[in-house]
Amino acid sequence: MFSLLPTVVAVVLAVVPSLARAQMRVQLAERTVSLEGYGVEKGRRDAPVWIVELADFGCGYCAKFAAETMPALDSLYTKSGKVYWRFVPFVIGMFPNATEAAQGSICAAEQGKFWPMHDRLYLNRKAWMASKSPVALVARYAAESGVDPARYGVCIRGKGVSETLARNNALAKSLYVRGTPTFVINGEVVPGALPTDVFVKGLDAVHKAAVSGR
Repeated sequence: MFSLLPTVVAVVLAVVPSLARAQMRVQLAERTVSLEGYGVEKGRRDAPVWIVELADFGCGYCAKFAAETMPALDSLYTKSGKVYWRFVPFVIGMFPNATEAAQGSICAAEQGKFWPMHDRLYLNRKAWMASKSPVALVARYAAESGVDPARYGVCIRGKGVSETLARNNALAKSLYVRGTPTFVINGEVVPGALPTDVFVKGLDAVHKAAVSGR
C-alpha cells in the first residue's frame, strides 16, 4: 500500500538492532513482539539477515512485489544463505475473498506447497476476488500447486486453519500494520512494496552491517 523514498529506505534498512538479530522479535516502545512460529519459511535459519513479510493475497502491490522483486531477492540472498525469509499471510480487510485465499495458502503450506500456491494466488488474484465460489476456485489452485485434495479438504474444513489466520491477523495488528506488504527486517518494521533496486541496495547494507557486527 505504501511507497517509501529510496533515501528514507536506505536509512531505515541500514539500522540493524543487534538485540533483534539474535531472536525474531520487534522491540516496540511499550512491549516486545515475538515473530517466532509465524508464517512459512525459506532460506537458512542461521542467515545474518532475517525478513518477515506480512501480506494479503488480494493486495496488488504485494502481487507486483512477488512477481518482480521476489525472484531477484531469492536469487541474490535467500538461495545464497544471506537471508532467511518468512511469509505471514493475513487479511487486512479490504479485498474480497481474501480470507478464503489466505486459508487456502495455509492449508497448502501444511503439505509443503505454500510457495507454488503463493504464486498462483497472486497470479490469479483478480479471478478469485471476483469469484462467487472462492472456496472451490482456491481449492483448484491448491490442486494445481500439487496438494493432495483430500488432505486439503480436511484442513480447509477444520478449525486449525481459521485459528492460524486469526493468529496472523493479531500479529499484524500488534505491529500496527496499516498497509501491505509490510516487512520486518532484523527487527526493523519497513512498510511498502519497494522497487527491486532499492530493496537490493538496502539488503546489501543490512547484510554488511550484520556480518561485521557478528
